[in-house]
Amino acid sequence: MSENSSEEEILAWAVQLILDGRTEEALELLSRQYNVKPPKLRIGLPKGCKKALGCYVARTRTIHLRSSTEYMNPFVVLHEFYHHIRFRIGRHRGTEKGADRFALRAIEAWKRLFGGGEREGPC
Repeated sequence: MSENSSEEEILAWAVQLILDGRTEEALELLSRQYNVKPPKLRIGLPKGCKKALGCYVARTRTIHLRSSTEYMNPFVVLHEFYHHIRFRIGRHRGTEKGADRFALRAIEAWKRLFGGGEREGPC
């Protein structure tokens, strides 16, 4: 991964890192791309989010995941990361569809660049 990598390439690598169980590295990579401080990551949901697979708590800048299964789920992690980005730029309301689109765009980039297979990581 170079400094000149496209957004699509970075999104694809982030998906691969999450699938490889390197979710913190994926969040670091994405945070550099979007110029935000990386969110914290916790397993276990806070009160009020018990039915969700993941939940972003803006006050603590933390992505909470229901279980370790979601830790390796690109859709859930990227959906919650989108909320982190939106909150950091001051536009957190009305973003569920946007979060879904962001996660799906990353997964589609991964499919295009990796063909669904694995390659060596960006490091």
